Amino acid sequence: MITLRTFRVFVAVAECGSYTGAGKKIGLTSAAVGQQIKTMEETLKTPLFHKNGHQLVLNHFGENLLKKTQELMVKYEEILKSGDSKQGKLTGTVHIGALVSSLMGAFSDVLWIIRKNNPDLDVKVFAGQSGDFAHRITSGQLDAAIATEPPEYAYNELIWTPLYDESMILIIPRKPFFSLEQIAPEPSLEILKHAPFIHFDQMTWTGILIRNTLKKLAVNVDIQMEINSIEAIIELVRQGYGVSIVPKLANLDWEKDEKLVYVDLSYTKIFRRIGILERKFHPRSEFTKAIRDHFSKKTSFDY
Repeated sequence: MITLRTFRVFVAVAECGSYTGAGKKIGLTSAAVGQQIKTMEETLKTPLFHKNGHQLVLNHFGENLLKKTQELMVKYEEILKSGDSKQGKLTGTVHIGALVSSLMGAFSDVLWIIRKNNPDLDVKVFAGQSGDFAHRITSGQLDAAIATEPPEYAYNELIWTPLYDESMILIIPRKPFFSLEQIAPEPSLEILKHAPFIHFDQMTWTGILIRNTLKKLAVNVDIQMEINSIEAIIELVRQGYGVSIVPKLANLDWEKDEKLVYVDLSYTKIFRRIGILERKFHPRSEFTKAIRDHFSKKTSFDY
């Protein structure tokens, strides 16, 4: 007989790719997991996985079944919550990944608002890079992630919903260590031709956007450092080590920064799009919907 527990085991194996990994995730032995999958396959009279090296990979039937199972699990969670005395409030624990820069931007506001209005909700935030979040979501380690827009080919099983955009800016130190001779007194693009440039990691999605911005500006820069942290780049510019192009993070008071000035590059029409990455069906969909609703309504702060 296939039970709800069997479906949970099936989803865990699909996400982890092994009986051992699934067992650790849901608290069963590898043998117990294998027996549950065997029972399921015998009942349905068809295999659900095939081996790819040491990994268990869903076959075509298994992929179709996974989608239906995930929908079933979401419905099951909704039924359980419908009898909750705190109906209408978000509860439980959510594991969400986030770019560190998003915590310095618009996402931090909505996170604070949702947490304030749902005191029984426990939100655990894990910082990282956009490219690292996909596997952690599909494996069930994260419920969702705040990430930059992925390439079209990046994900098959996940959904990315845009939340907000960040324009690009050129940031320049007020007291640089490098020479400013032959450069106009007012901040301008001219400085890119002479100053050391600190580039965001060019192998990342944000790094590609910055490369595209430089290409659109038709300027060659002298790359002195390459770092995968916007926060570190901003601080290095503040200390006078170079200039850089970065997304304009929402919660920084750029105009009043005493150590750097910036040049707006929004006219290039190159923006870093920040969105929420999640599975098509997952039990924490109410939380991710609250995030999407916040940005779609713009002015609404009630959940």
